[in-house]
Amino acid sequence: MAKSLIETLLHDFWMLSLCLEDAIEEERWDEVTGLLQRREETLQTLEKLEPDPNWLPLLRRALDADERCQMLLRRKQRALLLELEQETRQRQCADSYDAPPYAEWKFEAEG
Repeated sequence: MAKSLIETLLHDFWMLSLCLEDAIEEERWDEVTGLLQRREETLQTLEKLEPDPNWLPLLRRALDADERCQMLLRRKQRALLLELEQETRQRQCADSYDAPPYAEWKFEAEG
C-alpha cells in the first residue's frame, strides 16, 4: 500500500512539474501559483514517508522535471529584470532630456 502511495505522489509531483513548466512558458501566472502550492504539499507528504531505493527512477524523473521548471523560472526572471532595466534607462533618459525651445529651431535651408 505504501509503495503505491509513494509512486502516486512521485507521479503527481512529476505531472505537476510538467504542468508548471507549461504554465510558466505560456506565462499563465495565475495557474503557476496554484501549481507551486500543490507541488509543495506533495513534497511535504513525500518527506514524511520512509525512502526506498526502488523509487529512485520515479524520483529522478520528478526531480528532472523540477529542475527544468527552475531553469525556466530563472530565464523568465532574467528576461523580466532586463526588460525592467531597459525601461528604467529609457525613463531616466526621457526625464533628463531637455528639448531646445521651438523658436530656436532653424534649418540650414532657411538661412
